[in-house]
Amino acid sequence: MKRKLFVPAIAAAAALFTIPAKADSLTLLSSWDESYNAVPVFAQAFAERLTEESGGDLAVELRGPETVPPFEQLQPVSTGLFDMLFTHGAYHLGETPMAFGMDAVADDPQARRESGVFDVIDAHYNKRNLKLIGVFSAASGYHILLNEPIGEDGALEGRKIRASGTYHDLVQELGGSVVTLPASEIYSALERGVVDGAAWPVFGAMDYKWFEVADYMTRPTFGVTNLSLFMNLDTWNDLSDDQRTMVVDIAKDLEVEGRLHFEELWAKEDRAMQDAGLAPTQFGPEVAEQIDGIFAAGIWKKVEGGAGEDGKAFHALALEKGLTAE
Repeated sequence: MKRKLFVPAIAAAAALFTIPAKADSLTLLSSWDESYNAVPVFAQAFAERLTEESGGDLAVELRGPETVPPFEQLQPVSTGLFDMLFTHGAYHLGETPMAFGMDAVADDPQARRESGVFDVIDAHYNKRNLKLIGVFSAASGYHILLNEPIGEDGALEGRKIRASGTYHDLVQELGGSVVTLPASEIYSALERGVVDGAAWPVFGAMDYKWFEVADYMTRPTFGVTNLSLFMNLDTWNDLSDDQRTMVVDIAKDLEVEGRLHFEELWAKEDRAMQDAGLAPTQFGPEVAEQIDGIFAAGIWKKVEGGAGEDGKAFHALALEKGLTAE
């Protein structure tokens, strides 16, 4: 396979993990550093297995967000500055929201691939010179941390909720108003009452210590958190048939194994949050019944609006296969 040449600033950037480089090594750019629990379970595991199973012919070097900011990573992988990307679909909504749609798709790795939705997403990214290698579920979704429990409205009427684009439609549909803040400001915003709550994946409250400034977490959770693995299409085309099979088989194995691992992590995280003082607060019965559908509708709105006919085809297929909420 061809060698990659890197501009001095990129070449000098520190790797996340020290894996011996070879002339034909692959660079895997990650949207998170190793402190994020999905990195060792999926990205690092993929890198280690591919390096080992290829006998070092496909050694993998991981680079983190200190190399390229998370929301700016799709383009440099598309152009071939890096070979692979481990990210979340919401991180490149401005370029295409296609992979973001997986957060509204049923959490079943085998059904996802057999249904054809994986192929529809892959074909869409092929137009951007990218190959979809794997979609990894964290076996959990999202919730909202609150200063006060859910009230008589059963929803979020009148509350100011910190939310990224992932949650805008859901928060507004439940009567709340959106406040846009970076993750680094959530703690102080909750502490000072700038916001009444913050929407986030169910993992995070313990690492960021938000349990110190919030008392409640909404239940049921909604959606599914997914991480995507892409490869530059030219790099993919340079691989042999055997190497391509190896890459995909490792990803398929991790889709199943990693999900099981995250089921255990989620059970521990939920207990830890409650032990730390975060009490579950239930959405009202009507809202609880619809919460997945409300969240999914917001996602599909973005996917169809930003990915055009490809996004519509993705949504239609997911509905046809019974893999998303109506």
